[in-house]
Amino acid sequence: MAFEVFTLFPEIVEAFVNAGLMGKAVTRGLVQVHCTNFRDFTHDRHRTVDDAPFGGGAGMVIKPEPVVDALEAVTAARGPMHRILLTPSGATFDQRAAERLARMPRLALLCGRYEGIDDRVREGWVDECLSIGDFVLNGGEVAAAVIIEAVGRLREGVLGNPDSIVEESHHDEGDWGTVLEHPHYTRPAEFRGREIPPVLLAGDHGKVEAWRRRQACLRTWALRPELRPRWRLPAEHPCTLVAPADTPEGDLEVLRELAAAAGWGIRVIGSNMRDLKQLRRALRRRHGAEPWFVGVGPWRPADPLPPRGPRLVLDTLAFERRAFPGPLALWLGEPQDPAAAGLISAWLALDTGEGAHEDVRSNHRRRLAIASALIDISQPPAARASAVSLAQLVLAAMRAEGLLPASA
Repeated sequence: MAFEVFTLFPEIVEAFVNAGLMGKAVTRGLVQVHCTNFRDFTHDRHRTVDDAPFGGGAGMVIKPEPVVDALEAVTAARGPMHRILLTPSGATFDQRAAERLARMPRLALLCGRYEGIDDRVREGWVDECLSIGDFVLNGGEVAAAVIIEAVGRLREGVLGNPDSIVEESHHDEGDWGTVLEHPHYTRPAEFRGREIPPVLLAGDHGKVEAWRRRQACLRTWALRPELRPRWRLPAEHPCTLVAPADTPEGDLEVLRELAAAAGWGIRVIGSNMRDLKQLRRALRRRHGAEPWFVGVGPWRPADPLPPRGPRLVLDTLAFERRAFPGPLALWLGEPQDPAAAGLISAWLALDTGEGAHEDVRSNHRRRLAIASALIDISQPPAARASAVSLAQLVLAAMRAEGLLPASA
């Protein structure tokens, strides 16, 4: 892969690409980087590349002649290329753009300075415009370095371990969406009182992989929720309310009405089911898929962690398991009920509307999204509520979060 960088300061780009893994890739011929100085295509003794803007205003504008002459000379010498103008007024460069550009054999990166390059270059000699973010730099050289590294590292052989690309932040997993990278730890296992998560020391690779995927998804929900896909359960998706054995008969009548209105099923432990293990077998036989058991609890202001709704919890489980939800069984009983032992995969903590949410985690810990500050969806909320209240909360939350049609 070849990068052609057009700039007034080639030394900036050359210093960058000659160091680290990119420098090794250049030495091995995996990536080529050529820098062309606009000043080499001027025709006056001062090598003038800029002039005052028409219409007045601050700053100077790079003239079109040296830019176009440089593009044409390089094209004639080394062949055609995909021409990219680096500008704050371009589309945002992201991982999807890097993956797209990595499929192209030659890229031209035009680095502006001052107030930018005369817009006639953009109109007639550029294939696309890109920006690396909503901020302004003194020139495009840093942006060029960013694109060279982000795109170049995707080429086969540039990274020592190709799995590094698959497991890192912003990798697109298709149906499972995009996440930020999971936490990483290395030796020593304890450092100044901070220990690594025990699951990483147990030697169970399946559990390590599940932990990493869950942590990656939870970190994404904490920092970049817009990266997660907004999928919806099909209207016919099997959902079952599961009431504990001690639910009063009057409450059971209300639960049956709620379930019927939503098109859901209802099961009562101790009545038509002995425990969740028996229900698991029954749902698996009926629907031909492994059911997901999720506990339902209320969130109240005294809870030390923020609410966690059904979209966050189900999306995290789906990403962790690489599977969309199976038949959904929503447990409305106590966490310690023997009937539910060992089968609840995660717990919802649904806002009851009793007070404002005040996240007691420090701003510092939340901003960093370190593992210990992420919501532990496997832990039930401290507060409890009646089965009817929980059923009403979960139905309302699933509608509000777009998991169910509003009329379900």
